[in-house]
Amino acid sequence: MRWLICLVLLMGTLFSLQMLEPALTQIEDGETFDIGTMGPGQTVEIQLHPKVYEGGIHEIGGNYDRAYAGELPDGWSSQPSKLYGDPLQVKITADPYTEEGVYTVPIIVEDEGDGEQLGTFTFYLRIKVSEEVMDFSVYPPEKTAGIGQPARFQITVNNRGNAGDTFKVSAEGVSKWEFTKMVYISPKSSKTITYEVAGFEEETYSTLITVESSASSRVSESRAITLYVYPDLLSDYKAVNNGAMLFPVIEAPIYAFVGLLSNLW
Repeated sequence: MRWLICLVLLMGTLFSLQMLEPALTQIEDGETFDIGTMGPGQTVEIQLHPKVYEGGIHEIGGNYDRAYAGELPDGWSSQPSKLYGDPLQVKITADPYTEEGVYTVPIIVEDEGDGEQLGTFTFYLRIKVSEEVMDFSVYPPEKTAGIGQPARFQITVNNRGNAGDTFKVSAEGVSKWEFTKMVYISPKSSKTITYEVAGFEEETYSTLITVESSASSRVSESRAITLYVYPDLLSDYKAVNNGAMLFPVIEAPIYAFVGLLSNLW
């Protein structure tokens, strides 16, 4: 009789729980789920459907009431689900200075007070931490423009990891070109922004574009861009508007017309 009771209690946990995010799948009690890769300081989240359709007091299932992370690596933090949340959402944040490697975090799902006799459901998340979760490109890396003419560079940031993050895109090297823009990028996706500058002297300008994770400075890359500024016909026309020029009076209407055209260009 005793072995039968033990078997019934064991059978109460032999069912699966549905994971909604980051993947729609069934999780077994004691299973290890590979959640993918995130960078130092980044946050991953899971969402679980609270209802199960087996086990429990009447062997027809019931609802789990909360979920939370168990023992975490040093410096990590987590946010448990709300009690009776639907879905049950748990967030896990790595320490910004976490070393690269593979970590395992237990997730514990409970029936509050064991009111429906579902027992405790435990599974494990395998998380890879890598600094190589972001890359970006600038197109074109070099550009030529006339004096005062805008030059546009396309900056494409690619989030290769399994955690959404906000990245800081900045430029430095030429004081009047310095800028900072925050860009949120979902997991496994990319976003392109336009960086527009102009040079007002015949010169070669170089600046450094840097993209850095707001979660950790260890996720960062930089690319140099160059703008070659040369005088051209249009910039010469625009120069007519910048002050008096020495030319015969008879040609004054022509220069006035050229200046007007340059403003409309």
